[in-house]
Amino acid sequence: MPNLYSDTDAPWDLLAKHLAGEASASEQQELHAWVTATPEHLQLLTAAVRAWERGGTAAEEFSEADVEPAWQRFRIAADLAPAAPIQGAIPAGKVVPLWPAARPWLPVAAAVLLLVGVWSVLRIFLLNNRQEEMVTVTAGAQRQQTTLPDGSKVWVNRHSTLSYAVNFNQTARVVQLQGEAFFEVKKDQGRPFTVLANETRTQVLGTSFNVRAYGAEDSVEVAVVTGRVAFSPVRRLPTGSDSVLLTAGLRGVIHRVAPTAAVQKPIVDPNFRAWQRQELVFDNQSLEQLAQTLTRYYDQPVTLANPALGRCRFTGTFAQASLPQVLRVVSLSANLTVSQLGAGYTLDGPGCR
Repeated sequence: MPNLYSDTDAPWDLLAKHLAGEASASEQQELHAWVTATPEHLQLLTAAVRAWERGGTAAEEFSEADVEPAWQRFRIAADLAPAAPIQGAIPAGKVVPLWPAARPWLPVAAAVLLLVGVWSVLRIFLLNNRQEEMVTVTAGAQRQQTTLPDGSKVWVNRHSTLSYAVNFNQTARVVQLQGEAFFEVKKDQGRPFTVLANETRTQVLGTSFNVRAYGAEDSVEVAVVTGRVAFSPVRRLPTGSDSVLLTAGLRGVIHRVAPTAAVQKPIVDPNFRAWQRQELVFDNQSLEQLAQTLTRYYDQPVTLANPALGRCRFTGTFAQASLPQVLRVVSLSANLTVSQLGAGYTLDGPGCR
């Protein structure tokens, strides 16, 4: 069979130790980093755990001499690497240990043997679901709206991607986000809803909130409209106090350059979800903030020729208007002129005095 995981070299030894309950803290962290790297890794771990649970523990059913041959057969079946050549016949009764005798190897050996036994099931599962195991919603130049299997609604912003497992509503409710999305999560007390985005985790039961996690930006931001949200980095920090509980009207920020704890702040931009509602609302807004909002909303630079113009104020509402239409109204209101240079626009003139 083709090697489905040749690019990532799936850590089968760590997986076996994890299933047998013999993985150290550092090995658990290494396995966690691999699992959270891509949705496919999480899918493989889920399938292996299910198979292990069906097979039960088998540490007492195997001898040490069974381990090496089973491991070699497993590597061939999984297409991980060629089996080690056998140097001559092994005398009867001779033991060829896979791990040093000083280590508590037997539970791990049992896990390897069980993985050998269930690989045929996993192989069928992976081949049948390789193209179907993940559902991906990609927004290009236009935002996309989708309804998840549990009834939750998601608006995916431009140039953003949302993905989740096909069995999303049957097991854990976990989605992965690259970019920006607004969520209206259906409440389910038994199954929290989790958003993984750029090494951050957002977990809720039922609420509405916005997640902004573009790869080109140095931070991830979550803004809550209703309900409560727990926001934290995926990897726990040494301080232990790395998460915040956000309620309506609050936002959390995690900087990515040097992973930091989540910081709680009030929502100051009334248009943080304008892309989702397709409406811009300015209430005595400074032109400095207005220019920043227009730049983000239309993905085109809007600048002020004179920094002093930033102190001018503007009030108005725009529903599904183009950027030139908005700038024309703003310029007439604030006694300004609009000039276009390349892909951007500049506001200039006497302004308010």
